[in-house]
Amino acid sequence: MKRLLIMLFFLMPIAVMASYNDIYIADIKYDWIDKTAMEKEAIISEVKDIIFETPIEKQNNFREQFKDRLKDKNHLDNYFAASAGYKELGDYNLSAFYYKKMKNIYMYAIQDKKDVSKAYYYDAMGKLRYIDFIYGEYPDYPYYSIQYRVSGKPVSAIYFVSKDCQYLFTPDGEFEGVWYKHNLYNKDSEITLTRTSY
Repeated sequence: MKRLLIMLFFLMPIAVMASYNDIYIADIKYDWIDKTAMEKEAIISEVKDIIFETPIEKQNNFREQFKDRLKDKNHLDNYFAASAGYKELGDYNLSAFYYKKMKNIYMYAIQDKKDVSKAYYYDAMGKLRYIDFIYGEYPDYPYYSIQYRVSGKPVSAIYFVSKDCQYLFTPDGEFEGVWYKHNLYNKDSEITLTRTSY
């Protein structure tokens, strides 16, 4: 689960404000830990309404739908470019994911510049593991993404307020926490997880 949470943050380039009874989701400064329980619930409710307007369900025939993407045809080029820190290669955006204190990547993501509505996550051998579906005005904030396994099973949903701040939910709408930079905070403002790739 930690690996999945760490992985979901490659798509983030300008904050836009949205209000709910005068409570702002995208504050200029991060102040989750200073908000009251009522303010936090209002924000969570607003974000949840945006993401889960339609229930997130398992997708059928997912593997067939993405059969041309199951193996990265440019695996070695993309793997080595991502490992070297390239953020793009040809027609694709790239992102690399590392285990803590390791130099080799365990996963990389590619996104076609002509179709930024999806991102594809491959393991080090070039095998497709996850697909992000991106909704909203990406790359402008706010936007949200829903991640699926290749089996079509949903993994998570994330609302991106800014590069620094994202709200994380399970596929059934349960609030997991709010990321601020490296740390994931729960409703009680306690740090529950720290990510290595930010």
